[in-house]
Amino acid sequence: MRTHSEDGSSTAEIAVLLPAVALLLTVVAAAGMLGGEQVRIQQAASASARELARGTDAGEAIATALRIGGADLHVSLGSGAGYEKVFVTSGVTLPLLGEIRLTAEASARKEIEP
Repeated sequence: MRTHSEDGSSTAEIAVLLPAVALLLTVVAAAGMLGGEQVRIQQAASASARELARGTDAGEAIATALRIGGADLHVSLGSGAGYEKVFVTSGVTLPLLGEIRLTAEASARKEIEP
């Protein structure tokens, strides 16, 4: 009676699973990149809104957002109902998915001058 050899079965299993593992690692890395970028642009928007609320001019507030979030941001400002508002948009290019646009918004109540 002849027995079947299992030589090479581990190699075949690894060859089948390796693309799935690589895809999983790519998805995890992409999620980390997106999360980090979202936190960064939210911090940029918040800092810029706080500066506007304190009476800093628009140019300085935009410069603060760009310094914190990076030079590739799109920053727009607004105000209304006693609040200063900042909107920040950024793009992240991910492998396999292309560019994904992220947005952040922050507002701060205007400080009353004595």
